[in-house]
Order: sequence, then structure tokens, then C-alpha cells
Amino acid sequence: MKNGLVFGVVAALSAPALGSIPEGDLFLYTQGGLLRSGLISEDGLTIVPGVRVFYATLGEDVPNFTAEPGWHSPDGTFPGAGVLTFTINRALRKWDGTDFSLTEGSMALTFGPLGPVLTPATDLPVTGFDLPIDEFGGLHDHPDYELLAPATDGVYLLDLSFAVDFPGIGPSSPVWMLFGQNVTDETAEAAYEWATANIPAPSAAVLFGTLAAGLGMRRRR
Repeated sequence: MKNGLVFGVVAALSAPALGSIPEGDLFLYTQGGLLRSGLISEDGLTIVPGVRVFYATLGEDVPNFTAEPGWHSPDGTFPGAGVLTFTINRALRKWDGTDFSLTEGSMALTFGPLGPVLTPATDLPVTGFDLPIDEFGGLHDHPDYELLAPATDGVYLLDLSFAVDFPGIGPSSPVWMLFGQNVTDETAEAAYEWATANIPAPSAAVLFGTLAAGLGMRRRR
């Protein structure tokens, strides 16, 4: 991995999505033998490592739908060609004004012909599809996220973990993706602030991710 890529261009992303909520793609990189997440601008030039909570708006063009955030690792992030996969760790959650303890709704993830992979009805992990990492050790894909009927307005929490098939690189801690539809800025910001304050610490999350990846990791033939 090119450390200069990750740490040489670290800066606060300047374009806010909603008030204090930063905008950008999911940046996947390696550090200390683990896959880690951060925030990256669409052009790949501005990176904030260590970010694990993301926010996107559903329904801007098509109701219940978005292709943000993308999943982005610039060339040189990984040793070469490989496979990225993901796990949906639990059922979709909805903000109730206080926290995300409410289980409600279902979301589908697709990428071209791949999928759909649906959030589970209960808190049992579901393995996602594989995405190729190119020969230069990078990828930049935008999966489709769709809130399925009967869809209601609100802020939803999708709990994901990621893994790659390179030896010696463990899976990521859980990443929380929040999706808001027809909500006020104040509601979105309250949900985002709660999520950033309450996402599990990496030490506990990595163990869960390791178990989930052991069940679900596979390489495309």
C-alpha cells in the first residue's frame, strides 16, 4: 500500500452533505494487518482515514434509491488483483428519534448483474457479492441501494463489514451507512451524530467481523 496516498493527502472534506455531515465515498485500505475504512472524495484526492459512519440521501432521482456512497480504493491500495466482498451484519434499522434500536424495512444491494443481496429479517449475517480488485490494486464501484416496499420516510442504518482475499489482511470493523429519505436536516444530523458516538469500538467489532468473514468469504472463479 502507498502510505503517501493515505496519509499524505489527509484533509477535511470541504463539501458538506447536510450541515455537519461530510460527503464522500467509502475508502477501503489496509493498516496494521486489517482492512480499514475512511472517507474519500470522488476524485480520490482527499482522504480522511478512520471514518466508519456514512450518510446518503435516498430518492433524489428515483424514490427509495441511491448509488451513494461508492466503494473506492485508488490504484496501489492493494498488492494487485483480488476480490472484495462484504457482509450485511444484521437487520436494517430505523431511527426512532433516540437511537436505531427499531428494526424496520428491508434494503437490497445490487451492482449490475450482481445481487440483489437483501438485508436479513433477523440479526443473522448475510454474505454479499464479490467485486474484483483490478491488477493495479484498486477499485471504484457504486453499488445500488434500494429501500424495498413498503418503504416509509426516515433514516435507516445498514451495518456492513468488508473483507479482501489477500493473505494477512483481516476483515474490517463494521461500517454504518445511514440513508435518509424525506427527513429534515436536523433529523439527519441527530441520527448521524448518534451513530458516530455509538458505533462499536474496533476491538470488539473486529472479532465479530472475523467470524462473519470466515463464514462468508469466497473468491470468484
